[in-house]
Amino acid sequence: MRKVGGAHRGVDMWLVQRASAVYMACFIPAFLVLAWGRMPLDYAAWRGLFAPLAMKLAMLLFVFSLLVHAWVGLREIFIDYLHVLVLRLGLYFAFWTMYAACLAWTVDILWGMH
Repeated sequence: MRKVGGAHRGVDMWLVQRASAVYMACFIPAFLVLAWGRMPLDYAAWRGLFAPLAMKLAMLLFVFSLLVHAWVGLREIFIDYLHVLVLRLGLYFAFWTMYAACLAWTVDILWGMH
C-alpha cells in the first residue's frame, strides 16, 4: 500500500483553526464581562485586570490563537492564489516573522508591567 505524505494536513489545519475559533469565541465574552466589572476602566483597573497570572496566560493564549487562526487562513489563501513558489515562500516568511514579533511583543507587554 502506498502511503501519501501529508494526506491529513488539511484536516489538521481545519481542526487547529476551529479550535482557535472556539477559544476566541469563549474568551471574548468572558473578558468583556471581567472588564465591565472593573468600570471605569482607568490605568489602575487595567493593571488590576492583567495582574493575575491566569489572566496573563489566558490573554497570551488568546493572542496565540488569533495568530494561528490568521496563519491558517492566510496559508490557504496563499496556496489557492499564489502560484509562484518564491513569492508564496517570501510571504510565508514575512507573515511568520510579523506574527512571531507580535507574540513576543504580547509577552513583553503582559510580563513587562511593573
